[in-house]
Amino acid sequence: MLEARAELLDQLRTLFQSRGSLEVDVPVIAEAPASDPWIDSFSVSDPGGVSQGYLLSSPETYLKRLLAANPRPIHSIGKAFRASESGRFHAREFTMLEWYRPSNHPFSDMVRDLQELVVSVTDFALPEVISYRQCFEATLSMNPHQAEHAQLVELAKPHVGQRAAQSLDGDSLLNLLFASHIEPELTGHIVIDFPTVQASLAEIASVDGDRVAKRAELYLHGVELANGYAELTDAREQGRRFDEDALRRQQLGRPEVPRDQALLDALESGFPTSYGVALGFDRLLMVVSGAERLSDCLSFMEPV
Repeated sequence: MLEARAELLDQLRTLFQSRGSLEVDVPVIAEAPASDPWIDSFSVSDPGGVSQGYLLSSPETYLKRLLAANPRPIHSIGKAFRASESGRFHAREFTMLEWYRPSNHPFSDMVRDLQELVVSVTDFALPEVISYRQCFEATLSMNPHQAEHAQLVELAKPHVGQRAAQSLDGDSLLNLLFASHIEPELTGHIVIDFPTVQASLAEIASVDGDRVAKRAELYLHGVELANGYAELTDAREQGRRFDEDALRRQQLGRPEVPRDQALLDALESGFPTSYGVALGFDRLLMVVSGAERLSDCLSFMEPV
């Protein structure tokens, strides 16, 4: 497995070198963690108990700051950390490949990037591109962008029961239905155009009468491997979304986190039209090697 890790890393570095992308190092401690309500970050303190920041759940904030200062293709390969994550496809510490590229056609170029990566470093065929709406229409006969809360509750009841389903908001219900009905069938697919409630740091656009987040997720063998955005460039809109995330974290009873002002300043300084993708290296290795669990692909087992 160590040899397989090294070989796959070499293949990825060769691919990104051929794309003219510069590999950069970033710190692993940031002043502000991801605002995403579903991500828990490790806090770091000095021996006196004074906060030093947070272990990165993604190098995004640093890479975007570099991109704003010097708009050229860049990527990093390094460690990322997430608290409260363990299981077949998760680990507290893992290796992430993340890349950003200025583009006049960020979404189509991003999807093509993902397809090229699959055929370059795996034995899988070219992934099929399918929209989030198409997934739900084919599986559950509904348009997820226009579904009423009661309709989502009815579909979720068989999985969690009536009371639990009614207690969930629309985003949580969509995540539940996607994970239970759709993800297992995504054997070689790139899912695009997600609900706006899941926009995070992505641009929003109108597609076939729906407002959608211009996101793309790569799935192989039923496993989510990569998540990409046509990047939001509006600092004011990004600040508004940070506020929404903070409110959502409060509603969910999750810890309050500092606002990423450095990222907002980078956007304000003039951020290029671009796309960014984060790929879980260990998950990719798990799929291409046929391993059963993510832990089988790590150089060292995590302490229990």
